[in-house]
Amino acid sequence: MSRTLDSFSPLIAELVLGSPRWTVPAIVIGTLLTFMVLWNYAKTGGNRVPGAWFGVTLKLIAIALLAVCLLQPMQRGERPRPRANLLPVLVDTSGSMELKIGRATDSWRDRIESDMSADSPIFASMAQAFETRIYGFDKRLASASEVDDLRRGGTGSRLVENLNELSQRLDGRPVAGVLLMTDGNSPGMPQDADELPEWKHPIYPVIPTQTSGLNDLRITSTTVRQTNFEISPVTLAVQFAIDGSFPGPVIARLTDLAQKSVVEEKTVPLRSNENAFSASFQFRPNDVGLRFYRVDLFRETDRGAFDELDGLKDANSSETTLVNNTRLIAVDRKGGPYRVLYVAGRPNWEFKFLRRAISEDAEVELTGLIRMANKEPKFSFRDKEVSSTNPLFQGLGEDAEETAEQYDEPVMIRIGVKETEELASGFPKVEEELFGFDALILDDIEPEFFSQDQLEMVRRFVASRGGGLLMLGGQEMFRGRSFGDSFLGDLSPVYVAASAAGLPERFSLSLTREGMLQPWMRLRKTADAETKRLRTMPAFDSVNRVGSLKPGAYPLATVSGADGTKQPAIAVQRFGKGKVGAISVGDLWRWSMQPDPQNPDDAAQAWRQITRWLVGDVPRRAELTVNQGPPEDDSMVLRVDAFDEAYLPLENPTVTVNVVRPGGDSITLDAKPIGEIPGAFAVSYYDDQPGQYIATAEVRAEDGELVGTPTAGWTRQIAGREFDTLGINRPLLERIAKQSGGDVIREEDLGLFSRRLKSEKVPVMETWVFPLWHRGWVIALALGCLCGEWGFRRWRGLA
Repeated sequence: MSRTLDSFSPLIAELVLGSPRWTVPAIVIGTLLTFMVLWNYAKTGGNRVPGAWFGVTLKLIAIALLAVCLLQPMQRGERPRPRANLLPVLVDTSGSMELKIGRATDSWRDRIESDMSADSPIFASMAQAFETRIYGFDKRLASASEVDDLRRGGTGSRLVENLNELSQRLDGRPVAGVLLMTDGNSPGMPQDADELPEWKHPIYPVIPTQTSGLNDLRITSTTVRQTNFEISPVTLAVQFAIDGSFPGPVIARLTDLAQKSVVEEKTVPLRSNENAFSASFQFRPNDVGLRFYRVDLFRETDRGAFDELDGLKDANSSETTLVNNTRLIAVDRKGGPYRVLYVAGRPNWEFKFLRRAISEDAEVELTGLIRMANKEPKFSFRDKEVSSTNPLFQGLGEDAEETAEQYDEPVMIRIGVKETEELASGFPKVEEELFGFDALILDDIEPEFFSQDQLEMVRRFVASRGGGLLMLGGQEMFRGRSFGDSFLGDLSPVYVAASAAGLPERFSLSLTREGMLQPWMRLRKTADAETKRLRTMPAFDSVNRVGSLKPGAYPLATVSGADGTKQPAIAVQRFGKGKVGAISVGDLWRWSMQPDPQNPDDAAQAWRQITRWLVGDVPRRAELTVNQGPPEDDSMVLRVDAFDEAYLPLENPTVTVNVVRPGGDSITLDAKPIGEIPGAFAVSYYDDQPGQYIATAEVRAEDGELVGTPTAGWTRQIAGREFDTLGINRPLLERIAKQSGGDVIREEDLGLFSRRLKSEKVPVMETWVFPLWHRGWVIALALGCLCGEWGFRRWRGLA
């Protein structure tokens, strides 16, 4: 525990003799005079007079004082040389210093200006002894001639960084100490004194007199979680805390800033034995892309203060402050279009229902590539001539036969292609064509359909490009060594079963614990409702026998037959940058054919959610991310990652970032390459204006081709982070004092600080000598003793 000012102890001065050569004579003279006084009293019969000892004592005191004066005793010591040492006064200028705690009529900053003004006695006494300098700090350190010249309402309070900068500025100068006047509410401060830096000068934090009476309701943190759960794809969790007493409930309100409409408002009861609470909002934005919201927390009596979206109205509230009752939130629902390539080994019902479900999602485009016939052998027992045209296209005319599929190629049907020539030769043969899609669905197709180069390209599509891959069950999937030994087997989250044969039976599907925790797997809000829904699903007849899960994969659903044996029905795993899912059920279309009458869209919703999971987090050719910069400058780092068509780092692109500020004006910045990361560019942006920020990057290839224009956003709060905790952070100030060798000073002891600090060791000292013998009271006391002794003798008749 650090000491307070009461425990300061002045240095003991040294006692010296100005005439040490008179020591022996003084002793001899004193001894003789003492003997003569005692002999005189004995001769005159004073020893028989009551109280004679009193007269003897007075005379001996006078003799002792006069004998000591012969030695010229003096007090010698060291003291700070006036105005030779610096005394920096460091004042916190952040907004939290403006708060009026409890019933106080002025803030801590108001009292600092009063105590440290140029004409105050406290500051005048300091200025007489030290060379005082005034500094203010919030995010940056600034000097001023007077405390009144320091700004008010600064944002942030970087205490350690500014103390370090002040120490560097004064390095090599004689500093007696640093008088620190702050509330100690500095985010990111170390929790242990050992983690604080070593300061060269002692620091003396000042604790204000009024530190109690805090009454505050504040938001401590917010968490945004986006899911593919159609009913509630965005969940906002708000954590808040209270200090003091708050009767009645608290209202939490979520507002859409673009539409200026209330999304949801709910009442949160407060329990008297707790001080930490939470509220959550589940909502579905009307559109994709970047949107901004504001969450407010208030009591009914303070509702009017939060009616303006641009700021807070002035309100008479019992709270210490209202600025920490609101938070700005950025929600970025990445928009499409997302492209999904569906490849099927034969026409089936699954594609029909999948296509119908995805058609209701405006952000997903489904392209189908369906095999209508396998390769045909190049011989004929009946025809005299062997035609190179597949029999399915014979008889359609010469033009049609010329463009028809050949014997050595399967017959493929393209559905939903963007361009006429897209997928004209079947499954993509080059990376640029396949990597244009975000996800790939393989349905009931054998590995032999693909060339070895195409299989390796699918692997790179997942591992390097970061695409999503979904394998659907069927008679050609998850079976045999041909599948297990192929690249598809490597990508699959399940091993091939030892025996694929099995008797036809009915299977029921259920979600695992992991599946229940995945919002995109659920169709109901609660686990009980989801369990009831699973009971209404039809039984399935076609299920691929699969082996165990691979390391790192986890099951989301299982199927069980009549004997109760379970096997994975839906399993997923991460693979490189991408993700892979496997569905062993081959007749999911039965669910669409036999829907629940009360919820007929369940199967379609499940397909949409699975597809959204598949394309979620798949990188684009240009990606923009926003991250908090280093804590010492409180900036935002805008990073752009650029790729070519093969999703290799783009060489020599031109990258610019346009930032739209809260007021509507914009600024364009040039992003610079990150040396150790190919294809990555970054630029730092600093702005302390509260509100919403939108950044749009423009990436152009070396030849001028536009690669992409990704967008991202962030918010800066109305209240700085120093409002996360209010009051005086005394433990932190005590750690700073202890670490630096200073002491904690109470506000009421500031008047004594200058005098007490003179007794401490400071860099520039001077020697002072104080003569104890050459004082009027010494001779007055000696004469008084002699006169008193003479009067006593006359009174007793001894004179």
